[in-house]
Amino acid sequence: MAPQNMPAVSIDINMFWQIINFLILMFFFKKYFQKPIAKVLDARKEKIANDLKQAEIDKEMAAKANGEAQGIVKSAKTEANEMLLRAEKKADERKETILKEANTQREKMLKSAEVEIEKMKEQARKELQLEVTDLAVKLAEKMINEKVDAKIGANLLDQFIGEVGEEK
Repeated sequence: MAPQNMPAVSIDINMFWQIINFLILMFFFKKYFQKPIAKVLDARKEKIANDLKQAEIDKEMAAKANGEAQGIVKSAKTEANEMLLRAEKKADERKETILKEANTQREKMLKSAEVEIEKMKEQARKELQLEVTDLAVKLAEKMINEKVDAKIGANLLDQFIGEVGEEK
């Protein structure tokens, strides 16, 4: 048999029913499933939009909180530096006060020591004077008791002067 000329597009009955079934199926999908699917898609789209807005708000809040934190850190550093300066100043003032008190105490001790030394000198002079007086009295007693002549008295006087010189 010779080849027949077939049209380029031929529609047979099976294909016709497939197209009809497809159109009916599309009608049912559109009527029963389009709204629920559209709702789900719209809800998802809205959730994504809300999440993006919330992310933007969170980002702004984080930037604001970061700025506040940096401000707090800066003020804390400034306050810490001020506290250090005050502490150093107070320590210097305390040091000066202690040095002044120490110098005052030293001066008092020196004056007290000088006064004590003067008292001791005066006491030593008095004791020396009493001792010299005692020795003179003893010499006079010896001279009177022995009733010696002038030559012996001169010897005793020289001897007394020698004794006094040795004791000093």
